[in-house]
Amino acid sequence: MKVLIVDDETLLRRTLQAHIESSGAHIVYSASDVDDAIEVLESEIIDLAFVDLTLDDGPTRAGLDLLYELRKISPNTVAVAMTGYNEDALVEQCLKAGAADYILKPLDADMIKQTLRKAPVLHRLLRKNQNYKNQAGKDVLKPIELTSKSKAFKDVIEMAKKLRNTGQSVLIRGENGTGKEVLARYLWSLEGDDSRPFIAVNCGAIPSSLAESELFGHRKGSFSGAIDHRQGKFESAHGGDLFLDELATLSMEVQVKLLRALANGEISPVGQDNAKKVSCRVITATNENLEDMIKDKTFREDLFFRVKQFCLTIPPLRERKEDILDLTSMFLRESQFPDKTLSSDAEKLLLNYSWPGNVRELKSAIEVAAILSDSSEIQESDITPHLQTEVKLLDKAISSNHEINEDAIKGNFNHLIREFERKLIETAINKCGSDTAAAKFLGIPRSTLGDIKKRLRLTKKEN
Repeated sequence: MKVLIVDDETLLRRTLQAHIESSGAHIVYSASDVDDAIEVLESEIIDLAFVDLTLDDGPTRAGLDLLYELRKISPNTVAVAMTGYNEDALVEQCLKAGAADYILKPLDADMIKQTLRKAPVLHRLLRKNQNYKNQAGKDVLKPIELTSKSKAFKDVIEMAKKLRNTGQSVLIRGENGTGKEVLARYLWSLEGDDSRPFIAVNCGAIPSSLAESELFGHRKGSFSGAIDHRQGKFESAHGGDLFLDELATLSMEVQVKLLRALANGEISPVGQDNAKKVSCRVITATNENLEDMIKDKTFREDLFFRVKQFCLTIPPLRERKEDILDLTSMFLRESQFPDKTLSSDAEKLLLNYSWPGNVRELKSAIEVAAILSDSSEIQESDITPHLQTEVKLLDKAISSNHEINEDAIKGNFNHLIREFERKLIETAINKCGSDTAAAKFLGIPRSTLGDIKKRLRLTKKEN
């Protein structure tokens, strides 16, 4: 455990340091004022800090100011305030400023040992609380299980299990919507400690000018708009996992700094000269061909080999159709209508569709269909309007000059035929105004048209 002592009395610092070092394998740093303390905090990840409230910088305020700064610079550090005044108002100020505990001077050995024993528990609670803050607006971070009937995805899950407790970098590859962040969370979950940080960053959503600050942090005044210290994502992930999605969108300049962080475990916040040691597992994800980007000199080869210590490739949903109905059942259970089921035609539609948007598209289609369906059984017609390709597949499949678009047709034969029938029947009915006239226009018996409408669940009635 790394411990920082901040007190302007040399004798007290030395005495406290001796007690701490005699209690275990602790690394102790000391500072006599706020500036010295911040210098230590900028270069080291401190687990426990003893802060004197009455530093020479000013009566009481200097110590409280440091507690506030500590919460910004290193929110996972357990801060213990030291004071000779046992006043309720002062204690309340300490706790409000971010202290996890306080002890009264003069210090004694038993009190120090008790504080050291409590520190790991307090540190774990701080990390869990920080996890909840980091997940604000997202699902609460919790252990997850992954199962599959698909051999390809089963192999991915088994490889993920082998990476437990290795700390090795992992590159997750797969198309958009395949569940790369879910797999990253599964890797985190396998470690079995829900106090470990899991920090997810969508690199593609960060403006290139802010990427360095977002990942590595910045110091107050380091650039226009930097009105305060800010901890970067690497430091927030210390002791846990950092997930960098859309890795390929990072600029070459940021890639260099990322390489250094991975190679040496060191980061340099913007506006800070000295490097800071951090320790976290980095999990990256991309849907791009990084090998091609290396040839085009838009991605660094040395960074590629650093992030690709282990590679997990998630198969697209069209290649693991065995999982579609199980995934659908899970999405329904998690929806507002957990008791709704699928008709056999709806199941066939899900199994025959190619899912270009993968699991994300499936989840969205099921959630919307569950809300809009008027019965307890979701029908094919409840789902079709909400699929990404919809009837537009037909327009893409055959162009105006009758050339075949292979990508649009691949894996969609049954769906295309069904949508062609639907479009043809609806066009005929709209043009002719009645089922009888439409059947005559199409050259089919009225009863055949009725059968087709029933199968396609077309509700337009004869005028």
